[in-house]
Amino acid sequence: MPINPSADAHSTPARPGRWRRPAWVAGGLVGLLVLVVVVGEMSGWPMLRQPMERAMTRGAGVPVVLQGDVKLHLFWRPRLDVDRLQIASDERFKVPHLLDAQGVSLAWTWGDVWRWRQGERLRVHSLQADELDAQLVRLKDGGANWQLGAPKPEDAEPDAVASLPRFGTLLMKKGRIDWSDAVQDVDLKVAVQGSEGEAVTGADAGYVATFNGRYQALPLKLDVRAGSTLPLLQDADGAAAAPWVPLRVQGTVGSSRLLFDGQAAALLGTPRLQGEIQFKGRSLAAVGEPLGITLPQTPPFDLRGTLDHEAGAWRLKAKRAVIGSSQLAGELLFDQREKPAKLSGQLTGSRLALADLGPAIGGKGGDTTKDDATAPGRVLPQRRFDLPSLKAMDADVQVDISQLDFGTTAMAPLQSLKTRVRLAGGVLKLEDLKASVSGGSIAGSTQLDANASPAAWAAKLDFKAIDMAGWLRGLSTQGAPASAPAAKGAATLKKERNQARQGGDQPVQSYLTGQLFGSVNVRGAGRSTSEILASLDGPVQLTLRDGTLSHLATEAMGLDVAESLGVLIRGDQPLPLRCARFDMVARNGVVTPTLAVIDSADSTIRITGDVSLRDESLALRVVTRSHDWSPLSLRTPVTVSGTLADPQVGIEAQGLIARVLGAVALGAAVGPAAAILPLIEQGSTSKVDPCTVAAAPAKEGEKPVTKPAAKPATQKP
Repeated sequence: MPINPSADAHSTPARPGRWRRPAWVAGGLVGLLVLVVVVGEMSGWPMLRQPMERAMTRGAGVPVVLQGDVKLHLFWRPRLDVDRLQIASDERFKVPHLLDAQGVSLAWTWGDVWRWRQGERLRVHSLQADELDAQLVRLKDGGANWQLGAPKPEDAEPDAVASLPRFGTLLMKKGRIDWSDAVQDVDLKVAVQGSEGEAVTGADAGYVATFNGRYQALPLKLDVRAGSTLPLLQDADGAAAAPWVPLRVQGTVGSSRLLFDGQAAALLGTPRLQGEIQFKGRSLAAVGEPLGITLPQTPPFDLRGTLDHEAGAWRLKAKRAVIGSSQLAGELLFDQREKPAKLSGQLTGSRLALADLGPAIGGKGGDTTKDDATAPGRVLPQRRFDLPSLKAMDADVQVDISQLDFGTTAMAPLQSLKTRVRLAGGVLKLEDLKASVSGGSIAGSTQLDANASPAAWAAKLDFKAIDMAGWLRGLSTQGAPASAPAAKGAATLKKERNQARQGGDQPVQSYLTGQLFGSVNVRGAGRSTSEILASLDGPVQLTLRDGTLSHLATEAMGLDVAESLGVLIRGDQPLPLRCARFDMVARNGVVTPTLAVIDSADSTIRITGDVSLRDESLALRVVTRSHDWSPLSLRTPVTVSGTLADPQVGIEAQGLIARVLGAVALGAAVGPAAAILPLIEQGSTSKVDPCTVAAAPAKEGEKPVTKPAAKPATQKP
């Protein structure tokens, strides 16, 4: 049969059909794959249960078991729904499991899984459970049972919270979390129960959680009630979008009682809080220490206000803060996002009692479990400052207090106290310090540098036009009145002084009056108030203008019997002061007057000696010289010795005994009338202003210092 050449030509079109057959096969395979995916997604991939268990076990490094009904969804929104999920814990952690959850819905993203496989921290998009029991343990070597994948201890995260998986959402109807961390000193148990849904309404809706145990040095015992849902953990990425949840927290934090009533978007991780707060405790320092906040030792406190927290920043608006007897308020921001953390804001109030700051400067009060602030027989506080805490944070707080009370009726309180408290790098400063008192003012600054060894302290203060009688009420001849005016106007004070100087009908109300001017520029070093004062260096200058001095006090200091009797008979009238000046210098804790003089129309009083702040000893000598004639004077120097805690006032008897013996002898030889001759004082008035430095005499009894003559040089032969 001959071959038709055209047959091959007609057969060539059949070749493309052979190529189309694999395309149909591929299409069929794709369709079948899609069908399998659809069926698998709808059925929950039951055939992948065991492979999934094995894969999860390999990835976690510990057995993972899925029990009961298991449904897996791999696409669109990957999640795993399982009746019961168990994740084991390594035997060395001595707990039955890491996680045992029932009615679990676990959601994730494949990007999070890929990043976890690359070594980043695991992030779980959502974990919801009807019941959950988590046992979190970390040992002293750094190994933790939640570090899935069995990492080596040297690879452990230093921060326990940072080592935990991050959760977009964690919800449970009933749960228990036990967290034991030997590295962070945490032993905390959290129990949660509650319900939600359309069938649950009213008081039955919501969750209740209890926190018991210890977080670092801070014991916790809290009852937490939340409405609707309870997001226990919320990572930083999702916290901003998390819905607000009604929240009430009540219980104890350390030795303090806490009540918070408001709303929250997360409780752990990156919390967001808003609400009213009530906080009571025995000392602010006991609250701040575990939290890394530098707060002073104080008496018991009671705080009422509002608290907001978001992204590491805590904002407190204190409507009322009672600390001891102090009444304070203010708005403060504690920002943990800065390194170191920083406290800023404004502190205001109607009254601040100095006694409530006593523990902060080494005095008594606040934590009564510690040793006394002062040793027996001493006055100056000796309790050491907590200097390391000054480096734990920074601060910039404006202070505006209506009244600073010194805690004694003998001294009027300061009014309108304003200053700026700055703490940076361990250096604490009180800048732009201003206050008014008794018609005058005090201004200056102080600084404590904890970086120096020992800590360095410095103070600069200026006093202007302070009425002595109004400020130092203890100078009153009738004692400190219970209702003495705290801050009279300058015109009123001057009018009262003029009335006293003119010898009105009213008796003198104060031993010493006048306007005080002066300055203090001192420095010291130490770890307590007593150590700083024991090393004090610098000048102190005080001047009294337009003042008066009690006539009776003047004669008593000079032992003028006749004048004193006359004053007692006619009444104590004030003597106008020509001048009063006290120039002192501190050297290594010993304060010595370079010029201390009080000059009135009656007498000139000079004070010499020194006061040692090192051992608190006194060695002062008061000499009075009369300006007028007196028939019966026993004038002799008065001495003040002893200590600050037990001062002793005496007289130098040597000169006095000689005068008395002379009077007795003259009376026996001539007659009784002649006995008063040695006791008569003529009096004298110097034309030189005694308050000038040039007029300051050498101390009585001191011999002039002369240099010894130089020895002739010895000539060698």
